[in-house]
Amino acid sequence: MLQRDEVPVPTLRPGEVLIETVSSGVSDIDLMYRSGRLRMHGVGFPKQPGFDVLGVVRDTRNAAVQPGRWVWSVLGLEPSRRRGTAVEYLRVDSRRIGLFLDGCTPQAEVGALALGALTALKSLRSARVAGGQRILVVGAAGAVGTAAIQLARFFDADVDAVAGPAGLDLCRGLGATRVFDHTTASVDTARTSGSYDAVVVAAGRGKDWLDAARSGGRVVLTRADSWVATIPSAVRSSRCVLGVAAGHSAADLTWLAQRVAEGQLAPTIGKSYDIDDLAQAHSEYGQGGTAGARLIRHQP
Repeated sequence: MLQRDEVPVPTLRPGEVLIETVSSGVSDIDLMYRSGRLRMHGVGFPKQPGFDVLGVVRDTRNAAVQPGRWVWSVLGLEPSRRRGTAVEYLRVDSRRIGLFLDGCTPQAEVGALALGALTALKSLRSARVAGGQRILVVGAAGAVGTAAIQLARFFDADVDAVAGPAGLDLCRGLGATRVFDHTTASVDTARTSGSYDAVVVAAGRGKDWLDAARSGGRVVLTRADSWVATIPSAVRSSRCVLGVAAGHSAADLTWLAQRVAEGQLAPTIGKSYDIDDLAQAHSEYGQGGTAGARLIRHQP
């Protein structure tokens, strides 16, 4: 059950900043969090939802980050803490924020990009993606997938995508060379091709996509609940299978912020909600029929 409460503005500790939140996203991990499937996160109740945020620094205990600076942040799994990003003011360690360029005022839509983009970047780096390689992104119309297509293109890789009917044109527009509809038999062409240098699985079962990678290729899984289920198949495979999590690297977030500022990475919004409609956003997430990330607007 989601409930809105009034609490004091957080008091900062050395090295922390206070972010006035502008927007955030909704992702798989939010629903896993609320359902109790993340048992490692099961103390310190009641908890606040939300894992990523875009906002403006309003107070600081770090001389290198001044008030008025636009930043974004991704929180980690912190079992004993209650905090989340669905708040008006967020206190966070400055080592977990990415800085936008001075003078850059990102659109509110960028708030739905942080967690997906960080996960995509980690996935592509783990897959050792380089120019000229062939990459397949599965679940390509979601927040992770759309970021992965754009970043793979930035790295000069050739990208194919697997998505539902609502996301096919979106993936093509982002630069995917070939797009496969996962609801039709045509997807088997990609699933069994054995021709990709790397496969990023952002949705679905990882073991279903091992044969898409070439022998010695790398298959990267972004959903924690698919890692363990893929191990038996991975052992029998000649592919390298890796599970990744976004983390919260300030250097990576700042690098991604620069890609946003320079127009090389953009948010793709499937649906937008006001913060008062957060419960509705959670209930509608994963129901299908839309493509792109889910945005939560914290301010009018």
